[in-house]
Amino acid sequence: MAKARKPGTDDGAHSAEPHEPFGVLDELDEQLIVLLERDGRMSYSDLANEVGLTPGGARARVKRLQERGVVRVIGVTSPNAVGLSSIASLQIEVSGDIDAVADRIAAFEGVRYVVLGSGRFSILVEVYATSPGELFTLINRQIREIRGVSHIETFLYDSVHTHRPIFPLRNGR
Repeated sequence: MAKARKPGTDDGAHSAEPHEPFGVLDELDEQLIVLLERDGRMSYSDLANEVGLTPGGARARVKRLQERGVVRVIGVTSPNAVGLSSIASLQIEVSGDIDAVADRIAAFEGVRYVVLGSGRFSILVEVYATSPGELFTLINRQIREIRGVSHIETFLYDSVHTHRPIFPLRNGR
């Protein structure tokens, strides 16, 4: 069953603090990012050999990229491998305070992604559950009941065709 999480306990994926502009990455930074996207567990020695630095130099650069919020090395879990076989995207129309609604939605355990936007839908949400019944409860008994949620369009995932967590950089790949 989806439970509420304490607001502000997400994984740090969003931040109100501005990061340095994209243009401050040099070619070595970009090479390190590409390598870490392929294998986030690469040793500093291996990274150094690939880009022509010392292991200490590679470590310092990676640490600087992390401190600036450019890169965060994490494990990416396969939802099916951990029993989350019911997945949906929700397009939500909101009346009232969009941030308050988004904060309430983000507090639910099954919510993995919340995006604020403009247009017909104010919020896009990706939700995960262990069963269709749990997904139904999360959407219809929890999210739909939040004050300010005026309409939800639900798109159930049958399968994920393509998922690319790697972003193109200025110098290409």
